[in-house]
Amino acid sequence: MKREAATHIRSFFEEQFTVESIRREIQRAGVLFGIFVGSLVFLLLAQWGFGNQALSFQHPGIPRIMIGFMVIMACYEFFIWGLLRYRLRERLIVPEFGKFVNGTAELLALSFVLYLLADSFTSPVTVMQSPVAMGYFLFIILSTLRLNFSLSVYTGLLSGVMYTGLSLYLLGNAGPPTVDAHFQTPVMFAAKGIVLLMAGISAGYVAREIQRSIRTSIERLENQNQVITLFGQQISREIVDVMLRQKGALESKLMRVSVMFLDIRNFTTFAETRPPEEVVAYQNAFFRIVIEAVNRHHGIINQFLGDGCMITFGAPLMLDNPCDNAVRAGLEIMESVPEATRLGQLPPTRVGIGIHVGDAVTGNIGTDTRQQYSITGNVVILASRIEQLNKDFGSQLLVSKEVMDCLSETPEGAQALGFVHIKGRAQEVFLYKLG
Repeated sequence: MKREAATHIRSFFEEQFTVESIRREIQRAGVLFGIFVGSLVFLLLAQWGFGNQALSFQHPGIPRIMIGFMVIMACYEFFIWGLLRYRLRERLIVPEFGKFVNGTAELLALSFVLYLLADSFTSPVTVMQSPVAMGYFLFIILSTLRLNFSLSVYTGLLSGVMYTGLSLYLLGNAGPPTVDAHFQTPVMFAAKGIVLLMAGISAGYVAREIQRSIRTSIERLENQNQVITLFGQQISREIVDVMLRQKGALESKLMRVSVMFLDIRNFTTFAETRPPEEVVAYQNAFFRIVIEAVNRHHGIINQFLGDGCMITFGAPLMLDNPCDNAVRAGLEIMESVPEATRLGQLPPTRVGIGIHVGDAVTGNIGTDTRQQYSITGNVVILASRIEQLNKDFGSQLLVSKEVMDCLSETPEGAQALGFVHIKGRAQEVFLYKLG
């Protein structure tokens, strides 16, 4: 079971992480598109306001090359953004190979524009110390959004290789250095290439930590969904929320609760004469009716008893009037069972239901390795005894006077049975028959 659960969580993680990965790729493409468009607007405004001398350092070719580069890259990133949104909408996987190709194309484009710009400088290698060359760091930083350690390291490695290789190539061309010669040596450019590689490794580390964080969040979400699935068939979503907020550690306290015991009449005889699969199918069909009714009225099924169950209203989620909830759920069950029989969903079935209200100790009992939410007190014992009296009165739903006194309105057809002796109890209990 543990292995199956782990496999399920892994498959759930892979599915959710694939979706999250595409969303991050879309985010990355959107950020790059915004950067290129913003840079393009800045260059155009600078050209319009100051002419070629704004950013060209007396080289009119620089603005034209940069504007062309920004336009092409903005269009490219917009295309990638649209393609990724389509794949996300169609639930199509983005192959990892495609991400490597995309990253390579972006870095090649940057290196190519640096190569073109080099001719505009007296010393071509000067371009490698310009703000444009910082674009390598931009791609490395944004590689963290790809949530892939290898991709970030690859981006850093390729950036370092391209930067160093292009620098050494340009360094071999003629032209005096425009800055301190110590900063235009092969060793210095190689060192900068290594820095780019280290930046890629650092980005990869950040990406891996983000991935682990997302994995943890997804696993917690799946575990929470499993709790909701597990308990949602027995208790209402409101109660599940209470349990999740308190992390399942429901503290012990005294609460006023209404307890219902329910029993399937002649279930033992039915089970002895039917194959196991038919018995299980019958139980599932019957308890589905019970669960739905209990959920609608904010109750909790504490335990299934094979041919019946114990149900509590008012704990752990406090209710304004647990008696109203319990009686309405009981009446609904009594109406739903014959209807299911009429529709062929159940064989002819009679139930016995007993309801009592009182104070009970509620909370988790057990050890750190095995705990169970428990309701204990005389109210539980008395509700069980009341349910058993249905056999004596030929009834299906009996409630105590305490329950009747709490109801906001008396159910139609309620019949007083008077004081009745309860097994194991010295004091008699006044009962009402509701069905």
